[in-house]
Amino acid sequence: MIHTVNHNVTGDNGTQRNIIIEPVLHQSTSHELNATGLYKLYKGGNDGEAILFEIQEIAPEIGESKPLLDDKKNPDYLGQIMFDGDATAKWHYSEGSLSHYEQQQVVEFIQNTNS
Repeated sequence: MIHTVNHNVTGDNGTQRNIIIEPVLHQSTSHELNATGLYKLYKGGNDGEAILFEIQEIAPEIGESKPLLDDKKNPDYLGQIMFDGDATAKWHYSEGSLSHYEQQQVVEFIQNTNS
């Protein structure tokens, strides 16, 4: 998966919330974008449609000269999932507050998207 996507997950209490799944990519010397196995997670919009620019400051090289917001200081940051190899490999969740049930839903979505 090389595109940022929105996905709904169901919490332990049965409520649904929208999250943004942003793959961290690496650009090869031939300018191809390749997945690194790392996915950053952010709170999405209530209507299920949100883009990363709504939650992240515009990079200085794109617009106004504002520093990027560090993920750990971003109130919309929900953590990250890292796969050891391809998306069918073992995974680790860190830096966030998603329940194990919510993590599993995100992992399943990523695996189904990458298959």
